[in-house]
Formats: sequence, structure tokens, C-alpha cells
Amino acid sequence: MRRIGLIGTVPNPLQRTGPAPKLAVLLPGLELVAYPSRVPAFPYTPLEQSMQALGHAEAALQAAEDGCGAVVIDSVGDYGLAAMLRVPAIGSGEAGLAEAAAQGRRFGIVTVWPESMNFILAERLAASGCAHACVGIINVGENSDTEVLAGPDGYLTQIREGREGVVHKVLAGVAELDARGAQAVMLGCTCMSGMADGIADAVDIPIINPLAAGVRAAITAPPLTVTPHLREGRAELLRAMVGAIAGEPAEDCPVCIG
Repeated sequence: MRRIGLIGTVPNPLQRTGPAPKLAVLLPGLELVAYPSRVPAFPYTPLEQSMQALGHAEAALQAAEDGCGAVVIDSVGDYGLAAMLRVPAIGSGEAGLAEAAAQGRRFGIVTVWPESMNFILAERLAASGCAHACVGIINVGENSDTEVLAGPDGYLTQIREGREGVVHKVLAGVAELDARGAQAVMLGCTCMSGMADGIADAVDIPIINPLAAGVRAAITAPPLTVTPHLREGRAELLRAMVGAIAGEPAEDCPVCIG
């Protein structure tokens, strides 16, 4: 059985509240194992994003040591992707964008996060080389939504449960992008996986779930032919750096901060 590590994810990523993403078809002979980040910082800005790169890199290192044949980053931000060196590493962001832009089609992105966090998507679009094919990003969230993320009525709970108000806004965003000429729409956060199937069933345009795209890419990823050598003591230094802040209070998002 092939084991794939899901980096930065919640302990049971396929059992999130709300409709489960249709990843079951990918699972025969496959084990998905969660490896949360120990960095308790939500990526509100590029500073916290850089912190998360270390947390995700450490989690990927542990996954490789545990025998995972590949890792998938459970975030469209692909935190730490370049630093994951020992096994094939797939970013949900890069995989989702590759599917969205397949065969040269134009696409758009609908995200539940506010415009202030679009720097994450902009960086991924630039890195993927397909920014020219993106007709736009629709933000259905506002800055005020990020003020209360956790709890039974928090914004993340609304997203994971696929509550009507959030889903309605996402569907409106899909319709707007369709009108702009998008031939596919990527969901802008893996936390939207729980609503992905319902959104896809409600519209005619293809909907790309980046987490599912990442898992599909990891399944077919060939083994590394060259594994970069870590200098002596580097793994321990990384763990020490992450461990220095691992006990700080978590900032709400169980995916972005494990």
C-alpha cells in the first residue's frame, strides 16, 4: 500500500464536517496520513507565510522519515514546497492551477478569503506560469470574516459545513467568472473541499478542487531520481526552530496551522 503524507492538514482530512470530497475513488491501495504543521501562525501576511514554510517543511521531513512515498500540501499556498527534498512533493495550489489551465483553457478562482490575502494566490499564479490565463479572482469573504475564525459560528465552521450563505456567495462568484469567459473555476482554498462536490453539481462549468488535484498528482508522481543531501544537523536545526514556537497559542485555522 502506498502511503502519502498530507502536510499541514487536520488529523482526518477526508472526514471534515459537511459533504466529504469525492477522494474515495483515489484510495484503493493508498493510505493518506495527516502531518500537521507545528507553527501556530495563520498566514495573514507574507511574514506568517514564511513562518508556515518552515512548519510545513518540518512536517514533510517527518512524513518522509515515516515512509511516505510522496507528500501533498493541504493548502493552496503550497507553504514550504521548495524545501521538501526527500520525496516527491506536490502543492495543492500548483496541482489545482495545472488542472484549471489544462489544454490552454481560461479559468478563474473563487476563494472564501478576503482580497487582502490574494498575495498568496498571486504568488502561486506567477510561479505556475498561468497568470495570463486567469480571468480573475472572486473574493466572497471580507476582512471582518477573519476576525472570528473558530467556534461553532466562526467563519471556518461556516465554510467546512458548507452553510447556505457561504455556498450562495461561492455560486455567485462562479457565475460571474463564467460570464467573464472562464472555462473552469478553481476553488481558492482547500478548506472549501467539503463544498466542492455540491458546487460542481450545481453548475455546468468544471470546478477544480485543489486538494483532490494534489492527491491525483501525488499518486502518479515518479520517485525522485536525485535526492538533495541535507547537511549534517540541518534536520535537527529545523525541528529546533519550529519547536521554539510550537507551544504558542494557535491562531484558529486547523489546516493552515495544523
